Amino acid sequence: MDKSSLNRLLVLSHVFLLAVLALLLVARLPGFAILGIMALMIALVLLFISRNLRKQYRLISSIADKISQGDHSLRIPDLELEEFNLLGQDLNSMLGSLDKTIHHLAIHREELRLVLGSIADPLWSQRQDGRIVWANEAFEELFPSYNHKIKQSLSDVCGDKGIIRFIRERDETGGERISELEIEGHYYILTGNRNTLANRSVFLLQNIDTLKNTERMKRDFMVNLAHELRTPLTAIKGFSEAMEENTSETNLRYLKIIQNHTGRLIHLIKDLEQLIKLESVREIETQEINLYTFFDNLEMILNPMVHEKGLELGIFLSPNLPRFNCDPFRLEQVFINLVQNSLRYTEQGSITINCRVEDNLLLIDVSDTGKGIELIHLPRIFERFYVADPSRNRQQSGTGLGLTIVKHIVLIHNGSIQAFSNPGEGTSFRISFPIQLGA
Repeated sequence: MDKSSLNRLLVLSHVFLLAVLALLLVARLPGFAILGIMALMIALVLLFISRNLRKQYRLISSIADKISQGDHSLRIPDLELEEFNLLGQDLNSMLGSLDKTIHHLAIHREELRLVLGSIADPLWSQRQDGRIVWANEAFEELFPSYNHKIKQSLSDVCGDKGIIRFIRERDETGGERISELEIEGHYYILTGNRNTLANRSVFLLQNIDTLKNTERMKRDFMVNLAHELRTPLTAIKGFSEAMEENTSETNLRYLKIIQNHTGRLIHLIKDLEQLIKLESVREIETQEINLYTFFDNLEMILNPMVHEKGLELGIFLSPNLPRFNCDPFRLEQVFINLVQNSLRYTEQGSITINCRVEDNLLLIDVSDTGKGIELIHLPRIFERFYVADPSRNRQQSGTGLGLTIVKHIVLIHNGSIQAFSNPGEGTSFRISFPIQLGA
């Protein structure tokens, strides 16, 4: 069935009015009569067109109102006017696409609800002002005072200052951050990220009690193992030294081998115990030191071992070094371990220590002219017991823990350490410490 066209209706209306006007002119009616009749005709035509337009509009408006109330199943029927009918078809097509989108969103929403419900760790979203938008069941179990019907802030339901401080610092710095927290005797990893479009942040508290228990068991095992091994090894070393006084030349050679390996095992146990202590340390007692005095004392310790191997030791300090807050005995251990590591793999040349200040950082480079390290090994040399060259390492007296201890000492001073090397040209370790305010 052909639809009436608004365009055609307007054209016919004009033709009709012109025909009426022509008849009135042919009839030679007075001017005021012609004007009156034409005004009446125009009013009737406009009324007819208006009623048709209003009818179409009311039908579209009525259906649109029902759709806006949530009944997306409705569609606009065929309309009498072609232009309005095309508009209705376009709206129906749009509603069909909208229905598909809503259906997909409903599926994803349900999947998201199932995922959130299956997460056993507390998960929540909050606005920038601290008000909680939503939270999962695990969050409600951890913080029983939370009521999702009330717009509460995190500080209202959580008394842990660590979480509040973490969120405040994350808001100040922006981006994603991770922090380890202890809440009511349980350990968690708190991660957070910001949704800038919604002006919200999402946080997740992952329980790591199992990891902590495993870590504690491993630490206790190492402590007990070190304690159990120390006594027999000390006895073996003592008795082998006593046997040196009355033994043959062949047996004396065997005794020396026993003593060397026993000494190495004792040294390994000492390093293990030191590493375990460092891993359990969260805060250290620091004191303000004069770096020039510190390196003068360090030079007296390092010079004998460096000169014994026929190498040169150079310590270069830039002027106006600040006073530095640290644990001087542990910091001293850093340089002893690094220099001992260099001595194992440097046959000629020198070992240098360079200390300077750049961009509010205290930078210390420890370099040697040794054999260097292959680039493939550099990322792993700070791992415990990692051996970059097994054959070379067996000929040396290292325990494989020296660099690991160095890294832990640097980390507990809020510093960082990197290694650089060119095989055949030497190795350099760069240590960076932030300079404290007021230093």
